[in-house]
Amino acid sequence: MCVGTALPAAPLTPRREPHGSVGGVAENISAAERVLDLMIALINSPTRMTRNQIRRQVRGYRGDEAAFERTFARDKDLLRTLGIPLVTERDVVHEDDVGYRIDVEAYRVPEVSFTPQELGVLALASSVHQDATWRSLADTGTAKALGLGPATGEQAPPLRVQLREPEAAFDTILEAIESRRTIEFDYAARTSARARRTVEPWRLVARRHGWYLLGLDRDRGAARAYRLSRIEGRVQPAGEPGAFEPPAEIDPEQVFGNPPHLVRVRLALAPDRAALIRARGTLEGTLTLDGETQPRDVVVLEAPDEPALTEELAGYGADAVVLDPPELRDAVLARLRSAAEVADAS
Repeated sequence: MCVGTALPAAPLTPRREPHGSVGGVAENISAAERVLDLMIALINSPTRMTRNQIRRQVRGYRGDEAAFERTFARDKDLLRTLGIPLVTERDVVHEDDVGYRIDVEAYRVPEVSFTPQELGVLALASSVHQDATWRSLADTGTAKALGLGPATGEQAPPLRVQLREPEAAFDTILEAIESRRTIEFDYAARTSARARRTVEPWRLVARRHGWYLLGLDRDRGAARAYRLSRIEGRVQPAGEPGAFEPPAEIDPEQVFGNPPHLVRVRLALAPDRAALIRARGTLEGTLTLDGETQPRDVVVLEAPDEPALTEELAGYGADAVVLDPPELRDAVLARLRSAAEVADAS
């Protein structure tokens, strides 16, 4: 089975007025939209694009010359980090006349073939997203790959993976990181009362089944990590863009500091099920639960004592039964009952 990538055949980015405005009205688009528009414009341009052309024709480049140069420099670095072959060309006569283009031939994805096992991994990956929009896109892509795959009777063991979708604050924080703008929000830490935080946002990272903001807490004068699910209310901008410079290198492990509290968890797993959580633990023996005839595998593991663990185990349904600790078992059962009530009401 072979899969290729088709590039847009016609320009998709309309001509814009200078400094990122349309008809004299300033545009308000996300950093992701701006970078995508830049990529599409460079792909479809028949020749190289100069800085002035990019500033006039690509949405999102507004402000003075210095602001444009900073934003454009970050966007160029991002495209190259993503593996997009951005080429810089200088005029043979006027060396200060610099232009940019994307090497379309180098950007084309070569033909790719998948083994039955690899197709199984793709199907597993498509099940990660719970968000309806991303799940629909993932299912569509996987269906095309599976439809073009080789006919085979092999099947991968049934697995279940879930990735919590970003919280509502995600986009606002991402914009603040891109614009280097300080933010404020109410935060309910696990070990302290709710408090107002003023933070210079540096980076968003996925860790232990949740999203975290890494940044400088201005009140404490130290780097801190904030779990997005513990942010209460709206995230508010504080100050102007370009208010700070993030560190050149950020070590997430140093920012997180002390490791999370771990609890010993005993699970009764259905045979050949829950492979991902099974791989994180140690097989202790077997156990036949009341009302069942087939023995289950008893697996023991240590995991962070956080709400994400409850969500993860609840996602396996009847395939993973919590034996210990009792508090975790009760929390998982409550989550399953709540999900059943929602399903019955819909």
